[in-house]
Order: sequence, then structure tokens, then C-alpha cells
Amino acid sequence: MAVVSCVEDDLTGQVQNLIAPQELDITFNILQDNSGMVSMTPSASGAAFFELYYGDGTDESIELLPGESAERIYTEGNYPIRLVATSLNGKISEVTKDLMVSFRAPENLVIDIIDDPNSSFGIVVSATADFATMFEVTFGEDPTLPAQSLATGGETGYVYTSTGDYIVTVTAFSGGVATTMGTETVSIIDPFLLPIDFESATLAYSFVDFGGAASAKVANPDPTGNSSAFVAETTKTAGAQVFAGTVIELDEAIDFTTLQKIKLDSWSPLPAGAIVKMKLENTLDSNISTELDVPTAAASSWETLIFDFSAADLTQQYQKVIVFYDFGNAGNADTFYFDNIELTDQSPIALELPLDFESNVLTYSFDNFGGANTSVASNPDVSGLNTSSMVGNLNKSNGSQVWAGSFIELDNPIDFSSMQMINIKTWSPQSGITVKMKLENLADPNINVEVDVINTVANAWEELTFDFTGVTNANNYQRVVVFFDFGNAGTGADYYFDDIALTDGMAALELPVTFEDATLNYSFTDFGGAATSVIANPDATGANTTAMVANLNKSSGSQVWAGSFIELDAPIDFTSLQKIKLKTWSPQSGIVVKMKLENSADSNINVEVDVTNTVANGWEELTFDFTGINSSNDYQKIVVFFDFGNAGTGADYYFDEIELTN
Repeated sequence: MAVVSCVEDDLTGQVQNLIAPQELDITFNILQDNSGMVSMTPSASGAAFFELYYGDGTDESIELLPGESAERIYTEGNYPIRLVATSLNGKISEVTKDLMVSFRAPENLVIDIIDDPNSSFGIVVSATADFATMFEVTFGEDPTLPAQSLATGGETGYVYTSTGDYIVTVTAFSGGVATTMGTETVSIIDPFLLPIDFESATLAYSFVDFGGAASAKVANPDPTGNSSAFVAETTKTAGAQVFAGTVIELDEAIDFTTLQKIKLDSWSPLPAGAIVKMKLENTLDSNISTELDVPTAAASSWETLIFDFSAADLTQQYQKVIVFYDFGNAGNADTFYFDNIELTDQSPIALELPLDFESNVLTYSFDNFGGANTSVASNPDVSGLNTSSMVGNLNKSNGSQVWAGSFIELDNPIDFSSMQMINIKTWSPQSGITVKMKLENLADPNINVEVDVINTVANAWEELTFDFTGVTNANNYQRVVVFFDFGNAGTGADYYFDDIALTDGMAALELPVTFEDATLNYSFTDFGGAATSVIANPDATGANTTAMVANLNKSSGSQVWAGSFIELDAPIDFTSLQKIKLKTWSPQSGIVVKMKLENSADSNINVEVDVTNTVANGWEELTFDFTGINSSNDYQKIVVFFDFGNAGTGADYYFDEIELTN
């Protein structure tokens, strides 16, 4: 026992004689990913344990045994790390070492700039960089604007106010003060593409004229019908070539992926019927081209022309748009205007009154309500007042609402300026029912007007007249709503309607046309320099002693194709007779008198016959043989030309008694 006691005393003495820890040190291991993670490992000779103070402004510390480490996340900066080492006998030594945390600057900065799909002057910027926590972007246009922040993985945009080259600067930030900067130059241009409206202040609108045409961007001379401030003007100078025109070259090929028609707002001083040609060409090879002709329908006013390129080879690249006015005729110093060239799905003809449901071009789209269902169908009763092929069919389903009906929306408001009644042909399985017509404004259906008419015929066609006298034309009624058997629930019955047209309440204009009925409106549409009206018969002798006739004056210098047409209220019925006779009076014999029949909705559906007259200064009867005519085409316009093929001399021609014959 005495020996053991001596050993313990020696050990205790040795411990008590230990000196304080020496050679204190801290090893810092800073993770190089800009996370701020630092591993700290203390060391010392003679230390039993350590207390490590983090030095980050807090009082926090940690006890560590020799060989252990502590981890802490720091922001960039200098930190006094205090280490207290304690020996076995409790003696203490301490040291403070500076920890400097410095983040790496962002590396591998990549800037990505794309066009803004919503603005031709806009860009969208994104960026990536190793060790970056965020970015700032300046766009190089306005130095007073602050930089825009850009998150990692995000994007930011900017819309320039004018064209030019601009330096986009992107600054990448890490967790500390170190940054990396990169720049890209962007060129902002105003791309010359469809649609073209001539309103841009930055586009040059360059015209390449040929054949004697002269074109430029000018102020709109006629804001009525086209409110644009600027339009294109092209003058076909005196003596210019028959093919004179102008070329507009786009910056990219036209994209016909979804739309294959091009519309153009046009203003022509010439009478209706002047040819406007649009030609599309490949930039590199002019032999790759396609073209279409469209006749004008108005004089000295704006109208929209539709060029349907759906049948063309649209796999080709068309970048040039070429416009020719009055194609086929030499220049006469006439000035034309055009505007708003754009892709469209619009029909070449507008959906407007009259509606006859015969067009292969128009889309007759009905909206139904209350249990009604309307579509275009074959005429179930081709007889009596209506021998047309196609009609509207409204089915009022069994149990449908008493107010069930359907509506169709027109492309333009109904023009009530000259006529304020609407005729509609109807077919019903019962008589004595209420047929209601309601007209609505597209933007506000609360702006409406309606008229009820009681039908009088069952299982046959009859014509009903809806009197809207006093209607406010400025209300822009564009939606036509039809109800059958209004006030009673549906029974599953089918009703039919057709030929919705404005009327003045006068009798229908149809063959024979004699010009003797004071209640009829004998309205002529002239073109090419002709002028036609109804006058007293200047030579009531021989083959024609009637009181009134039509007088066509072919003015001096008028076109070789100058003429006039009259439009009937219903298509000509060629079921039993397929010839038309016409009494004519001409100051010379041996001239060509042409009669042309046209479809009201589509003038490309037509047929014509030439007859040479044999009498001068006297009446004779000419017969135009249309045997074999396709009567399903519904010819409603009768066009008459005198001395066809020769320019006008100022002569007067007369015609009368247009009627079917065998």
C-alpha cells in the first residue's frame, strides 16, 4: 500500500507540473464553391480539449477534442477566430487567428439574347455562369435607367424605342464582391413583313417601280372607309406600259402555313371592273412566281380586295409582293392607292345582304339558342317562289324554348340608308305562326330592334317583309336573328328560309324586264366608262313601240369592255327556257352586242354570248342562246355591252324587253 501511494503522488505531481498548452494553431479548410462553408481544426501540444469561438459577431462557441473539427458557413469577409486550449491540469492558453473568406468570381459566363416574339423592337435576355448567384443587365439605350436584376435560371426583357446597334451588358455576381462582366451587341431593326400598313416611322417603305409606274408613301387622301394616316400611292403615268406596277420586297418570305389569302385595301378612280393584279415572286429566281387578278367593285372609294393563293405552290419562298393597277391597259395618268396588305382567311366576298346560301366561297355559320339548330341544306321544295338549290334549315327541336332561334353575323353592318325593309322567303309546315326577325349590334346585343310577321302559307314558299322603317342606321346592326313559331315550344318541326335581302317594298325585279313598271327600281351599275338609265323611247316605231327603254351611253374614249349590269331580285329560272331575247337600237350595224350573266355572290361564276346586230338606227330583236347553261349557278346579274371590243365614241345605244324565250 505504501508503494501504490508513492506512484499516485508521483503522477499527481507530474500533472500538476504540466505547463499550459503550447503551439496553438487553427487549420482552415474553405470549401471552394462560394458556399461559405469553412471547416476549422484546432491543434496544440499539451491540450486536453479546445473551445473554439466562431468570431462572426455572435458569442457562439464549440468544445472540441484534439483531432475534431467544427464547420460554419460564413459570408465573405475577415473573421477573428479565438481558440482556447486547456491542459489536463486546467492550465489555459489561447490564440486568435484571422479567417479570411473570399468567394471566387463567377466563371464561364454565357449570355443568351433572343428576339421578343411580341415586339419587333424587343429582346429577351438570360444568362448562366459558374458560382453566380444573380445577374444585372443594362441594355445600352438609356444610360439613366438602372440595371435590371436577372435571377439564375430566369430571363428579363427590354423593348427599344428605335432601331440601331446597342451593347447589352450582363454582370454576374457571386456571394461576395467579385463579379464577372460580359457584353453582347444587338441590332434592332424594323423587319419589313406582312402585315404592311405604311404607318411605321422607322421603315423606309421602298418601292421598285417599273413600266411607267411611280409609287410612294403618302398621307391618306380619303379617310372615309380607311382611317389609316398613311397609304401607298401609285400613279400609272400617261403612256405607261399595260403591265406597269411596283414591287415591295419583304425581309422574309411570306408564311402561308395557316393563312393562304392576302387582302389589300384599294382605292381606284376608275369605274368598277378595273383589274388589280397581285404577283408574288421568289427573291432569287423571278421565274418562281404566282399571280392573281381581282376586279375592282367600287370607284373613288376604299374597298377590300382578296387574293386567294390557296391553289398556288406555297412550298416556294415568296418574298416580293408586286401590285399592278388597271392591268392590261396603258397608263392614263390615273393615281391609285393601296394599304393594309395582310394575310387573311376572309372570303373574297363579304358575308352581307342579300343572303342566298348559294356561295361556294362564303361560310354560313349559325349560332343557335333555346333548342333550335340551323344549317344550310338542300331546298326541300324547289318550286313556286323559290327554285334555288340551297336554303337555311331551322329545326325547332321537340320541347325547345318558345324563344328558340338562330342567328348569323354579317361581315359589315346592314346599310339602311336607302332601304329599311327586309324580305325573306320562308317555308313552314303550318300557317298562322309568328316569324320574328331581330337585328342586333355585335358589341352590345342590348342595342336591337325586332319585327314580327304572321305567315299565311303552309308547306310552300312565301315571301315575308319585315318593315324596319325608322331604324337607326348608326346602331350598326350586324347580327340577324330568326325565330319560327315564336311564343310556342318546339315540336321538332323543320322550317326553311332563304334570300334575305333589303327591299324598298316595291315589286320584285325579275324577267321579263320591260322598264315600264313605275313601282320597280331599275338600278344599273356602270363600268368602264358606260352610263345607263331608263328614259323615254326615242324611236317608238317598228319592233318596239313601248314608252320606256334603257339608254346606254358609251362615252368617248371609254374602255373597249365598257358596259352596265342590272341585278334581278331572284336568279333566272332556266328550267324550261334557255334563251334570252333583247330588243336593241344602235346607230350602226355590224357591232358586237354581248350579254353576260353572273352570279351575285361570285362574279367568277358567269357565262356570256355575243351576237352581231344587223340594223342601224332602228329596233331589232336579238336572241342570246344559253342552251346547256348550268342553272344551279344562280345567274342574277344581266350585263350588257354594246360595240364590245371597241373604245367608246360617245354613241347612245338602247335596249328593252329582256325576257326568256324558246
